[in-house]
Parts: sequence; C-alpha cells; structure tokens
Amino acid sequence: MPFVITDPCIDTRDQACVSVCPVDCIHFEDADRMLYINPAECIDCGACQPACPVSAIFPEGDLPEAAKKFVQINELWYTDKAAARAQVGGGAAPAAASAPAAAAAPAAAAAPVAEKAAVVPPPITQVRATEGVHEVQISAYHLPSAFGFITLAILCFSFAMMFVVPGPAVLNISGLPIGASVILLAPVALIALLLFLVSQIHVLSFFAARQARATDLWRGDRPEWRRNEESRRYNLVQTVEAIARERFAFPNDENPDMRTYVNLPEPTMAIEPRGTGEKIFPDIVAVGYPGNYPVAIAQVESRETVTLEQARYVWTRLQNRDAELYLYVPAGCLAQAKDYAKVAGVHAKFRTWRWGPNGMTVRGL
Repeated sequence: MPFVITDPCIDTRDQACVSVCPVDCIHFEDADRMLYINPAECIDCGACQPACPVSAIFPEGDLPEAAKKFVQINELWYTDKAAARAQVGGGAAPAAASAPAAAAAPAAAAAPVAEKAAVVPPPITQVRATEGVHEVQISAYHLPSAFGFITLAILCFSFAMMFVVPGPAVLNISGLPIGASVILLAPVALIALLLFLVSQIHVLSFFAARQARATDLWRGDRPEWRRNEESRRYNLVQTVEAIARERFAFPNDENPDMRTYVNLPEPTMAIEPRGTGEKIFPDIVAVGYPGNYPVAIAQVESRETVTLEQARYVWTRLQNRDAELYLYVPAGCLAQAKDYAKVAGVHAKFRTWRWGPNGMTVRGL
C-alpha cells in the first residue's frame, strides 16, 4: 500500500521527504505546486511520513475522507502532468475538443487578465535522494605509520652522531678507541631499530596477504570446477534467507524499532555510498525505523565470489561509519577472505556458514 502526498504540501513543496526516500520515488517539476509519489515505485517503507514538516503524507489506507482524491492525483501526475496540475490548481486543464467555437472569443479576451493575475512559483530543482543520508567511510589507502618514520629518524640520527661526533675516547678495544657518544647512542640506536621493525610487521602483512596462501598448494593439481550461475544464485538465495532469519530477525522484542530487508532474489532496500546517488543493494540491510538509517549491513559470499576483486569493488563500498559490516563466507574460505579484506582496507566482522544435514550452521569469529 503506497504512501500519498496530500493538500498540505500545496505551495509548500518541502523536500525533506525526497532526501530520505530510499528508492527516489518522489518527484515534481518547476510548474508544480506540490510533490507527487509514484505508487508503482513506492515500497511502503514509511521514511517520508515523519520527515514531512507539514504532515502531508499518509498511507493510502489512512487517508482522511477529504484527501482521498489525492490517490488519483499522485498516480495521474506520472501519466498526464497537465491533468494532475489542473486538479491541484494553478495548471491549465486540457481544452475539450467539443467546446463551442463561440466560447473561444471570451476566453481569448480574458487571457491577458488571467496572465497578469497568475503567480509564477519560484523555480525549485529536484533534489537527489542523498541529502541527509550517512556517508560511507572507506579506508582505501594504507598510509605509512608516523611511528615508523619517527623511529627511523631516531635511528639515522643516532648513527650519524656516532660517526660525526664520536666524543672523547672512553674505551679502547684492540686499539680501536670508543667515544662517549658511541657508548651513549648505541643503545638508543638499537632500541630504535627494534621499534622500527615491530612497527613494520603490520605493513609487511599486506605484502603477504597479496599472495596465495601456502596451504592452497596441495590443491594446485586439481582441476578447477565452477557451478553454473543459475545453481550458484539459487543456493545463494537460500543461504541469504536462512542467515536473515537466524541473525537479522527484526523487528523483535529486543529491537522493535528495527527492520530487515533482504535484497535477494529481488532488491528491496538500497544504500548510497558517499552520497553519490548510486544505489547499491547489499544482500541484507537492517535499518532503524522510522528514517531507514542503516544499522547493520551483511554481504553473503559463495566460494566463487571470495576474490580480491570482490573485496576491492564491493566490500569497500559497503562500509558505513554508522552501520556494522558483516561478511559471511563459506567455511574454509575465511583465511583467504581476511587476506583480501586486509589488502582492500576493509574493516568488517567475519562469519562463516555451511550447510549440513541439520540445516545451516553459522559461526561467529
């Protein structure tokens, strides 16, 4: 049952509802006095109703008796804009073909007066449904650690001072004088070297993650087998629906203000990365209601889709500063998935899934 915009919107045209609509189904043009909801695209999420400052939006079943005509007006605008504007007021209705010719002269005489009296509404441009949404925060770059630079600078400075200003000789080992500066700075240089190496272990792990794991070598002589796409997608839909029932069963008693949307086999709820207007449909989206702000995002992968390309071009775009990202991978693919996430700069909570004789088993890590 779609939502309907009614008469309080006339000459108001506040666009708060447009900015929160997840499917961008609210439109208008400069010549319009109000906004219109496309009933064929509305998904009945209810995000627009609390956003309207003049309380002009109602579910179709809750419309007041006097406002029920706006059901037809909203729908009519998407097929005949002039007729919809004429019913709202301020637009010209189509002239009847059977009108008497004698009426043409009075209408023409009155036209200048009507033209002077008409008030042209200020131009308003369509707002993309991205304002007010939470922008995605993506860690796409692995910048060097400042701690590593500092320890390296201390190490270089210590060695330079030991060679340039060795200081007065304090020890003599096999005829080689050891200066005071060398004795003081040698421990500092050693500590700086150890700290530098420790700081680079995390960076070096990125190089290791780019390579195939040694545990995969024993499978190298096995022929590669891949399911056809129809079989893979069918099994993926079953897996996504099972995970949604088991882990994201919202609303429930503990979280009555949350809703879960599953985007397989058909898309129902989108997110917009970085406010670009491009809609992305994760497998599972849990949102806070009303407002439909993402609270948790889940992506379910099959064995064929646990790849570095998937991490770089899909997982990175699903990250959101206000919504936890969960990645569900098949049992046996966790280590490789974590490597790919590390290389792509993805911060997520990993879960593994497997089908067994007693149904699906999901393991949190």
